[in-house]
Amino acid sequence: MPRSPDSTVASIGEFGLIDRLRRLVPTGGPGVVLGVGDDAAVLRFTGPVVATCDAQIEGVHFTWDLCGPDDVGWRAIAVNLSDIAAVGGTPRFVLISLALPPDIPVATVEGIYAGVAQASSAHSVVVAGGNLSRTPGPLAVDVTALGDAGRVVARAGARPGDGVWITGTVGKAAAGRYLAQHPGVRVPGGAALVAAFRRPTPRVQAGGLLGQNPAVSAMIDTSDGTASDLLHLVTASGVGVRVDEARLPVPEGLPETAGEAGNDPAEWMLGGGEDYELLFTAAGAFDPQAPGLAGTLGTPLTRIGEILPASDGRWLMGRGGRRRPLAAPGWDHFRGEG
Repeated sequence: MPRSPDSTVASIGEFGLIDRLRRLVPTGGPGVVLGVGDDAAVLRFTGPVVATCDAQIEGVHFTWDLCGPDDVGWRAIAVNLSDIAAVGGTPRFVLISLALPPDIPVATVEGIYAGVAQASSAHSVVVAGGNLSRTPGPLAVDVTALGDAGRVVARAGARPGDGVWITGTVGKAAAGRYLAQHPGVRVPGGAALVAAFRRPTPRVQAGGLLGQNPAVSAMIDTSDGTASDLLHLVTASGVGVRVDEARLPVPEGLPETAGEAGNDPAEWMLGGGEDYELLFTAAGAFDPQAPGLAGTLGTPLTRIGEILPASDGRWLMGRGGRRRPLAAPGWDHFRGEG
């Protein structure tokens, strides 16, 4: 993001910036006893609390050539809401810490908060507080999200015989990133793929409804990649798994985009990451319920495999019927892979 000496955060100061930002986001609502403006927030919950935190760091999670400030704000909220949905919770509040270089334009920070407001309002979430800090760079948006826990669904609950299911489609964020990097490439559904990369949709409603369903045994969101996150789930559950590649739900335009990139579409579908779909396991009683629930959500629910005994291993069944070990090509922050 280009720096400018005019209207920078240094020129208006910490408290001037706080005053501007608090006007942009929802800061009050049910459960807020004490909100923005005091040393700490005081919040009321209905029972056990779900808590998570995640960050968007310039140069790691986003670059300014691919994302606008509002996209960065949206992503910072969405990835946290997805974590809460992944355990069956309902997000209610967020706390936001910004680490800002002093020469960053105020308009950029206001743009980030515009995206925060859009994502928060879309899911009835309140910004209950936060912090501002100076940094030599890069810019970072760190979010803590809090919510109500319903029936908690952890990763460690899958049982042999359960089906493996996923919401939505897979690989769209990876395809969208490629299209954002190559704006001259035109494919069917390309705009939706780019939007999925820049502004992922957290499956908040799906997480709540799946969490209430006693047939659902384990759940995780696909932040790192379909295969990688499924392996996290089966490792936590101590089971094996079989995934059928032919059943993976493919978004419109992904095969064409992969062709333009010279990639196998399955690489993005299994290892792309940042889709933020919900990957879950469920007993057979869920199968006849799936079409009705998908209709309620307006989101496909696709059975992509089956949980096996641990001794049977972890396998990917290719489209030609060839079986190979399920690998984890997804994102690793410290290895920089994915």
